[in-house]
Amino acid sequence: MIPRMRSREVLVTGVGLVNAIANDFESFVEAMRAGRCGQRPIVGFDAGGLRNPRACEAADFDPGPVYERRDKRKMDRSSELVLAAFDQAVAMAGIDLRGVEPMRGAVVMGSTLGGAVTGFRYYRAAREGRRRPSQLRDHSMHAPGYRMCIESGFLGPNLVFSTACTSSNLALAVACDLVRADKADVVIAGGFDPLSLISCSGFSVMRNVTPGICRPFDRNRDGLVLGEGSAVLIVEADDFAARRSARALAAIRGYGLVSDARSMTAPDPTAAGPAACMQRAIEMAGLTPAGVDLICAHGTGTVLNDQTEARALRNVFGPRGAEIPCASIKSMIGHTLGAAGAMNAAAAVAARRGGYIPPTVHFEEPDPRGPVACSAEARPGNPRHVLSNTLGFGGSNCSVVMELADDSGVSERARPIPVRART
Repeated sequence: MIPRMRSREVLVTGVGLVNAIANDFESFVEAMRAGRCGQRPIVGFDAGGLRNPRACEAADFDPGPVYERRDKRKMDRSSELVLAAFDQAVAMAGIDLRGVEPMRGAVVMGSTLGGAVTGFRYYRAAREGRRRPSQLRDHSMHAPGYRMCIESGFLGPNLVFSTACTSSNLALAVACDLVRADKADVVIAGGFDPLSLISCSGFSVMRNVTPGICRPFDRNRDGLVLGEGSAVLIVEADDFAARRSARALAAIRGYGLVSDARSMTAPDPTAAGPAACMQRAIEMAGLTPAGVDLICAHGTGTVLNDQTEARALRNVFGPRGAEIPCASIKSMIGHTLGAAGAMNAAAAVAARRGGYIPPTVHFEEPDPRGPVACSAEARPGNPRHVLSNTLGFGGSNCSVVMELADDSGVSERARPIPVRART
């Protein structure tokens, strides 16, 4: 049965995050403005033998506050990252989650690794004859979501998607559908992934990790840098937000989901899938390509991925595809895998808050085969309609369109996003 959709606006009222350059949203606003790069030597595990022993690790993250009012037993790194971002998002939204009707609250997250850190630790200990089953309590990919359900009292859907790099964009898309289908009033949505020896080794074997620095869309790019972190968004129906006089940071307007059906690792050189994905997201948002004024690109820094995304942008936007302000935050926080889409959403809100276009650090020379409008430094700007792209292994593509509200709720370029009560 297809649910009847209502004309509800899907608002973002809170954002929390942890990554390699910031442990909270306001720090993220300033770190991006400054073009801070989080790449550093890996300290969480022995990185000897890797193609690049440096990554964007959240090495400055202190999980201590996560444990202050919770179970003092050790959690997996994923749960620590998620709960830290969750606490921030709830505080920013100013929402009492216990005031949400339990069946009308949902949790939707995306990840590729889940509790891989704990799982690998258990495996290595077991090989040495030291089995500790309690270590596996947080190993399951759904564990952080269950923890947030326990904290919030939400009894509605608790979902986690693992569709490679598109995982958290898919989570935002499903959150949008739950609100529009009148299945939820509030959705805790986002993504997470820890830095793991498993992922670092796998990407090293595929040789798509740069031995140097990540420079998305640059002519001389030669690979990605892995990162870790979590980004959590509080997503609300506009009528629910209006009843509590919440301030909207953004609205999720549309999304597109397309599969390439071509290769488990290589992108489709025709870029047909990503282009169709972007087009569907723009159409669902009620826009034309001319209405998009910022692209938060997938921009991994690999030769083929960036080339494919640039071709898709040309297919959708025509010559303007090389002119629309474009940014890849992976140049600063690395590739956070399943968290990448939610990180892009957080970056878009942060850019609006700071009044700038995020930089693509290390970008020096455009690739003549696929030029995009990146800059190594933050540029003044007030983006309103943002297209966020994620392109994943296996040919998974997911794009999300958001409309951003400025800090004062007033924009010279467009009306503020309305938060209104329904009659």
